[in-house]
Amino acid sequence: MKRHLALSAILLSVWLGGCETVTDSAQTTIASVDSAAQNRFASGLKAVKIITSVNVGGSFIAPSATPVLTAVPSPWPGSNFSGTTQYRPGVSASVLYDLDGTTPILKPAWLRDFQMGITSTSATTTGPSPVCAAFGGSGQGHYRVSEADCGTVANGIGDPGSDPVFFRAILDRDYTKFGSAENLLVQVEYQANGLRPNTDLDNIPFTNPEDGLDQLWKIFTLSSLALGTSGKPLSVFVPPNYAFCAPNGSGSGNCSGNVNGAPITVRQFLIPLSIDPSISVVQFSRIKGRINAGGTGNYVNSFCGSNDSANCLGVIIRSVTLMRF
Repeated sequence: MKRHLALSAILLSVWLGGCETVTDSAQTTIASVDSAAQNRFASGLKAVKIITSVNVGGSFIAPSATPVLTAVPSPWPGSNFSGTTQYRPGVSASVLYDLDGTTPILKPAWLRDFQMGITSTSATTTGPSPVCAAFGGSGQGHYRVSEADCGTVANGIGDPGSDPVFFRAILDRDYTKFGSAENLLVQVEYQANGLRPNTDLDNIPFTNPEDGLDQLWKIFTLSSLALGTSGKPLSVFVPPNYAFCAPNGSGSGNCSGNVNGAPITVRQFLIPLSIDPSISVVQFSRIKGRINAGGTGNYVNSFCGSNDSANCLGVIIRSVTLMRF
């Protein structure tokens, strides 16, 4: 009888010890719950505005030389820590603003960088291709892309290593900085002008509808900056165009004398970051412009005046606002 009682005491002790072990394990598990669940919404600054001008009050007071392929810096997305992974950096915003666009602020922890891809630092450089994407011209100091001057500039494909004309936000997706349940709203204030409405005046057969557009920009989401990365197309940025001028200097809204400026408009884009924690780059890329790609007769450089994209074929980006929510 005593032997049975002793054995029972031993088994009870083991069982109780097992319970204690399970309890400790459960407490450890609770303490190490996935960071994404613990940080659905991060604290800190929620929004930042970039004013794409080299003038006083702009974010690009002293733009650097035309960017070339360079190593992805660590710990940016796509860096392999060996210095061999390359991307095409843009000119970085040097001054950021709050939502009213007048008060400079410190860069928030969730924004590693904001860049504009250029082919020249100034639109006053003689063209055509050096001034495809630059600061100035009809943009009066703002970032502008003149399709008349993009003849030898490569078309974009959504690759952060090869696209020459773009603007992008590089994000830090650490959940303590950008919450796992948060998304990004991008608001772009811009002007976009075309040579004519989005119909084919030349009766050229196209293999797909996009070939008939005066210009085309798309939005891509990426998890890496590395050359050869294939971005996921999310939406079309341009078109629509909000103004047109008739070619050959004819008609009431003709290009002659640069009289047909495009109105300033605003578009908003929701970037669904919460569905994919790997997305760390949002890039708006110029895909192509038809004025230098197969157009005939009307589609020649001379109708766009003196590199004035808002008065002819092109885009002027005036500001970009990033808001996490």
